[in-house]
Amino acid sequence: MGTSETGWISVYLRSESELPISAIPQMTLTSLDDVPIPQFPRLDGKAWIFSGLPIGTSYELDVKVDGFQPVHETVDIPDMEYGTANVVITLRAIDEQLTFHPPTGQFMLAPRVQKEVQQGLRDLSSNKIASAQKHFQKAIVMAPGNPYVNYVTGMSYVLAKQEAKAQPYLEESVSLDPNEASSLLALGTLRLDQGNYAGAVDLLSKAVKLEPSSWKSQWLLADACLKQRDFPQAREHAEEALAAGKEKADRVRLVLAEAVASMGDRAGALATLDRFLSDHPNDPDASKFRAWLTSRPETSPTIENAAVKQVSAPEAAVPQIEPIAVAAPAPQPTADLPPNPDWAPPDIDAERPVIVSGASCSLPKVLKAGAKNATRLVTDLQKFSATEEYQTVEIKRDASLQRPASRTFNYMVFIEHPSAKILQVNEYRDQGVTAQDMPGELADMGAPGLALAFHPLLQGDFTWSCEGAGRWQDKPAWIVRFEQRSDRPNYLAVFRDGPNSYPLPLKGRAWISESGGEVMHLETDLVKPVAEIKLEREHLVIDYEAVSFPKRKVTLWLPENVDSYFQYRGHYLHQFHHFSNFKLFWTGAAEKIGQPKGATDNSSD
Repeated sequence: MGTSETGWISVYLRSESELPISAIPQMTLTSLDDVPIPQFPRLDGKAWIFSGLPIGTSYELDVKVDGFQPVHETVDIPDMEYGTANVVITLRAIDEQLTFHPPTGQFMLAPRVQKEVQQGLRDLSSNKIASAQKHFQKAIVMAPGNPYVNYVTGMSYVLAKQEAKAQPYLEESVSLDPNEASSLLALGTLRLDQGNYAGAVDLLSKAVKLEPSSWKSQWLLADACLKQRDFPQAREHAEEALAAGKEKADRVRLVLAEAVASMGDRAGALATLDRFLSDHPNDPDASKFRAWLTSRPETSPTIENAAVKQVSAPEAAVPQIEPIAVAAPAPQPTADLPPNPDWAPPDIDAERPVIVSGASCSLPKVLKAGAKNATRLVTDLQKFSATEEYQTVEIKRDASLQRPASRTFNYMVFIEHPSAKILQVNEYRDQGVTAQDMPGELADMGAPGLALAFHPLLQGDFTWSCEGAGRWQDKPAWIVRFEQRSDRPNYLAVFRDGPNSYPLPLKGRAWISESGGEVMHLETDLVKPVAEIKLEREHLVIDYEAVSFPKRKVTLWLPENVDSYFQYRGHYLHQFHHFSNFKLFWTGAAEKIGQPKGATDNSSD
């Protein structure tokens, strides 16, 4: 097990709908020897960061957020300096049905009852179901005629999978207040699970009438109608569920396909199934149902005629997914399906950065300061070397990671300005090491040159906009967006494949120091995929640090950490670079420094 405290863990929290969680979590990190890590993670962008951790060991991560089920994960940090582990945690709500409208009027709670209910809800949010039930039972003794108290009590038994105990409380809640959609939905779901389809249709129809935009109610009503052989109603409510819930209700397509098939429209059912299977290629129910459906003879009636015949003929056969004994294997996922939506950070245009309201931003002044620093970088940084810690890993479709391939390089960069109209950035890694010698599906190179987009020679190739004032690592910054112009040449980034080169149209966002105009942080994406090489996505995240060279009285902002994400030829790749031990060269002389400003210097001249 490693002993250097140089690793870190980045934790990303997402809801089931893949949206970031804004609530502050309770996180506990424990090492293998059961010793808690005595720190609270810091929020850095969208990730909660544990830093300064011993590398080459495993950790137990516990996450709790109010309103969500607790999560426990095992996290491994690679045994290499600056080893990193990225953890994406999907938090599942305790139960969205607990959003019962607060009681009002004759149903308002007395203070003592309200105190017990609130404590019970807090226990539910922490998954302490037994404790929650005790508080709800105290409340029900004091307010047996309150529909809200009966509802939350019933739901506590639903969450404990004690449906028989839940039923009388939910029935009492509906009896006391028949106009509350949440209790109607809960009791309707219970009746559907019990096989009481007529009772489920009755309750769920009322819930849908009260809240027609509830995709869950529409979905469950579609399923209940299907079980009742009311295929037109099943189709109608399945389509309503899809319209309201979109991708969250995607699985209702199976109900829709069965309803459409039962109305005689085999082609429509197959089209619905194929759309579902394109997003869920391994789903066994859909695959079996499709195989069963294609084995049946083609029917000729139109959809309208089929609807009349199927509804009026009680003996009509209803296809059921469960009994179909088809051994057809599920199709393999296509290579271009991403492992999950969080395999890489979002596109720069997916979310706007946080800006200071009311702060004016002068784009000409910001670009002038950026150009001055880019020019100085070319003038002062004729050549520099560094130690490069490099990792590359492929993210599989099941969200698993391969063991990272890691290398350490002696890294050198030459920035040349051979003429008034030409800039060149050349990278070298150890003597004799080429890009083809680097591990992984491809090698990403050229990160030090991306800040040169601000250079006077290249600024005109981009459209620029100043989005406002913000902060980066507690430093005031101007936030600037840029994008490659289609009518100008693209010199900033290219993709090389043997003798062939393909310009990469980039867009990006930079955080520029308000005090000095230096690029402190940079993120880039492709303006559009590059079809010729099947490069669907390239997302770069670069953190710069101020590196001082005292002998020359020069401080330059150089890339310290670079994260690169690629969707390339059906592969999903993440590459990481950490640079340290910089040495700056002038003609006939060199000056060495240990680490970026603020880091420990263990080097010697």
